[in-house]
Amino acid sequence: MTDLLNALSKNLSQIVIAIDEAQILRMMRGFGKIDFTQVLAYTYDNLNNVKVVLTGSEVGLLHDFLGLDNPKSSLYGRFVEELTIKPFSRDVSIQFLITGFRQYGVEVTINEVLDVVDGLDGIVGWLTYYGNARVRGISNINEIYERAMKLIDGELKPLLNKSIYYGLVLEAIARGRKHFNEIREYITLRLNKYVAPGEVERALSNLMKMSIVSRVTHGEYEIMDPIIRMKFSQV
Repeated sequence: MTDLLNALSKNLSQIVIAIDEAQILRMMRGFGKIDFTQVLAYTYDNLNNVKVVLTGSEVGLLHDFLGLDNPKSSLYGRFVEELTIKPFSRDVSIQFLITGFRQYGVEVTINEVLDVVDGLDGIVGWLTYYGNARVRGISNINEIYERAMKLIDGELKPLLNKSIYYGLVLEAIARGRKHFNEIREYITLRLNKYVAPGEVERALSNLMKMSIVSRVTHGEYEIMDPIIRMKFSQV
């Protein structure tokens, strides 16, 4: 890998390497696989004309993978520029959709735009998904949401198969159980058995690292993605 990067560096004046969902690279370490943190560290230290852009929706896992603050990581102490794409405000979301529809010549009522904006919480990816679906001729909003939830099903399946607690935690929060004790009580009732606090804590911690759940004021937890929230409120 470093040989390839060296060859590219010598033959090109500027190189930009972009890796989407880069937190997945952490699974490549060990057992003779490539440790990409070592590759990135080598690139950082030796190839000045190579720039690397890493993107990831699971921010906590991406930070853990890079280990910029971990003395045991190959990337420890390296300086990086970090850009966080936050949800659009309500006004920006409305303008984003209206401008997009105008550019494509698609007529959508303002009431529909307002309903969608209020439902999607300014998440850029889902606003784009909705807009693209409408441009392609899918006018039934519920159908668009159903398709989005099926997409989420596929993305979450590997996680949900690891432990029953992930799905139950999401279900509890989506149904209004916001505090730890409420979440644990909900899971206990669903499973009809004693649930150790550590099981719930572990599930919540991992879901927060994956940026699926966040902890907000007064010790409350919330699901960050409106489509995930919608899906688990319907279980």
